[in-house]
Amino acid sequence: MGEDAIALVYEQLKRGGKPSEDDLKFIEDILSGTQAHQPEIDGLIAEHSSGEWTLERIARVDLSILRLAVYELLYRGDVPDNVSISEAMEMADKYSEPKSGRYINGVLGAIQRGKRKGVEHEGSDRA
Repeated sequence: MGEDAIALVYEQLKRGGKPSEDDLKFIEDILSGTQAHQPEIDGLIAEHSSGEWTLERIARVDLSILRLAVYELLYRGDVPDNVSISEAMEMADKYSEPKSGRYINGVLGAIQRGKRKGVEHEGSDRA
């Protein structure tokens, strides 16, 4: 996610009214943080996907939703886990296939349970 992706998000936000400075900082953190931690995030998604669902088989929209939510789960201590998962489900309902929400919920739930069991990763601000 480069500068073009961030600019596109800002442009979309401005259509609904000017986003606040805090909104812009939050969005930039989510996008840049997801990109910076993508190998770790992708590893967790692959580890917690069921059956033959490799990263290559996951729909791009679903993978993007998962990546953003996993970043929030791991690195945004100011966002409760249930809010991250709920927002991911809402995005899936709006932008993806009907069955995607269940899959996304399952993967995120498994990652959340692993986190609660103390499989905390380095760099988390939830220590």
